[in-house]
Amino acid sequence: MQSPGVIDAGALVVQLALFPVKSVAGLCAEAAEIGPEGLAGDRGFVLALADGEPLRARTAPRLRELELSGPVHAPVVSAPGGAPGDLAAVARFLGVDGPVRLRRAPGGARQVAAVHVVTTTDRDAPGAGDSSRANLVLRPTGGALPPAAELAGALLEVGPVLLRLGEPPRHCAGSFAEVLRGGTVRTGDPARLRASADGVAGAPG
Repeated sequence: MQSPGVIDAGALVVQLALFPVKSVAGLCAEAAEIGPEGLAGDRGFVLALADGEPLRARTAPRLRELELSGPVHAPVVSAPGGAPGDLAAVARFLGVDGPVRLRRAPGGARQVAAVHVVTTTDRDAPGAGDSSRANLVLRPTGGALPPAAELAGALLEVGPVLLRLGEPPRHCAGSFAEVLRGGTVRTGDPARLRASADGVAGAPG
């Protein structure tokens, strides 16, 4: 296993994705602002039952098939082929009892980490888990990057943004990351993966 202390590798942001409504299809973006809680507009809403209970993919698996439109700060959810924003049709499509409503999720609906990062190396590896809901997809520019299992604690710089990679998720490819320094990230931005011991400016000591 490679030690994080010797990592110094380049990459390119080839996809940037936001998921305004938890468990519903996402939107690819040319640019996104990243703050302490992750990408602005990411998982800021949930579909909920009348009593406020959020719908989740494990209990309503057809959430992933819903269509999403509108801006990230005011998303519109529709059943496939249905009228935009027709939540009665959404409830019928999902097969749930009673009406559903779209509500804000204070602090965001993410449950694990602020940002989900995956490299094309991990995404394309045999037996890789699902990475379809990753926020940042990175393509190596100087040879394959180490697998996610060897990157815990490493720092990822993308423009002004600085992330610290954590342990890989159990059920999907890539790494969850915390935000050490925010800013704007754009598709096509170069990225640099470094050891946490490198002392990158702005990282907590």
